[in-house]
Amino acid sequence: MKLQVTICCLLVFACCAVNAYSGNGQPGCKTQMELEISVFRNNWDATSYWKCDELNAPATQMKCPDEMGFVDSLKNCVSWDEWEWETPVAPLSEVDE
Repeated sequence: MKLQVTICCLLVFACCAVNAYSGNGQPGCKTQMELEISVFRNNWDATSYWKCDELNAPATQMKCPDEMGFVDSLKNCVSWDEWEWETPVAPLSEVDE
């Protein structure tokens, strides 16, 4: 019985891990909404973020000032004392490769 419970837990965890977004968060800037939102979290670097300036042009990587990290929910750089990890989300569109 314990083995069955353990296997079920592992399967649930594996499904969650597969469905989690693991990209860097760079939007393709292909929608008007992305231009209006303008800035997006860089999921691989908490000290930088992506900025959409032009429709259908890849977002530009921007850096926060020294000693600061980007908080997606605030759409702003904050001091490390205020910074909190947030769950990554997929962008509205992605960069064509």
